[in-house]
Amino acid sequence: MRSLKNLSKNQELSKNSLSEFENIAHLSNADLITIDALDCATTLSNNPVVGGRKMKDLLEQKMLLAIEPYVLAMLEESKASSDLQYRNVEQINSVLQKIASQMSAQTICYFRAGKAYLRISHELGDIGNLFFKSLFYNVLKDFGKSYHLQTQENAICAICRV
Repeated sequence: MRSLKNLSKNQELSKNSLSEFENIAHLSNADLITIDALDCATTLSNNPVVGGRKMKDLLEQKMLLAIEPYVLAMLEESKASSDLQYRNVEQINSVLQKIASQMSAQTICYFRAGKAYLRISHELGDIGNLFFKSLFYNVLKDFGKSYHLQTQENAICAICRV
């Protein structure tokens, strides 16, 4: 890590623009980075909104790829094969309940104004949100109707048209 900091100091003197990885080296606890901590890096870049957002999205995408095999294994273990197409909200909710119960998470399903709300609350932090986001992607990919995800601290909600 020292060589990365030395490299970034040398480049600061010569260029005054830092790469995304050099911005990470400037964070106070670079070895204990969370997704939200990367937002601090935006103040170090020339284009704070684009640079930090791009870095956060890149890391989230990499983590989702790392988590997906575990999600697929849990779907298979729960007799909820990834090949099975979930055609209605009740099937989807059943799968979510089965997996969430193994992780001490709570699921809520309700309908309002032609939309189904599938919400999972947990105490697993950012990694839990990424895990459940991957779970939603895998369960809803064949649903066929439009949906979007909303995340909050320790909660994720899929809103689907029905």
